[in-house]
Order: sequence, then structure tokens, then C-alpha cells
Amino acid sequence: MSSELQLKIVSLKEVVYNDYVDSVTLPTKSGEITVLPNHAPLISHLAKGTIRAKSAGQQRPFEIDGGFMEVTHDSRLIVLLD
Repeated sequence: MSSELQLKIVSLKEVVYNDYVDSVTLPTKSGEITVLPNHAPLISHLAKGTIRAKSAGQQRPFEIDGGFMEVTHDSRLIVLLD
């Protein structure tokens, strides 16, 4: 089992972030969720807010206006921004 989650954040113009993290907290239309390594596959609509990626005790925020996210079965989280 992997202990890291690959986070890839993509906008219409560029790849904003692509690295391995310990956890990611995201603002979905249904409320805030935290994705950890080995999370069940999931697709969700994102709301305006802050994505918080945590790695080695440090948190990195990304302000977003919305978009979509997908968690795959192999511990990858892909975020597509509006």
C-alpha cells in the first residue's frame, strides 16, 4: 500500500501543481473533504474555496473558483480547475 498521494492540479492554461503529498483537503459542493492515500475512487464537483495540500508537516494552499476532482484507485488525485 502506498503512503503517498499523487496530487495533480490542472488549469486551462497549465499544470499548477504535480507532486506527492500526505493529504489534500478540498472544498466540494457537498462540503469539505480530506483525501488520504488509498482513498476509495471518487469524482466530485468542487466549490469556490481553498485546496490545502499537506506534505511533511507543511501545508500549501491553492485558492480556486471551482472545478472537478477525481480520486483514482491507484492513489492519484486529479483536480481540473474552472
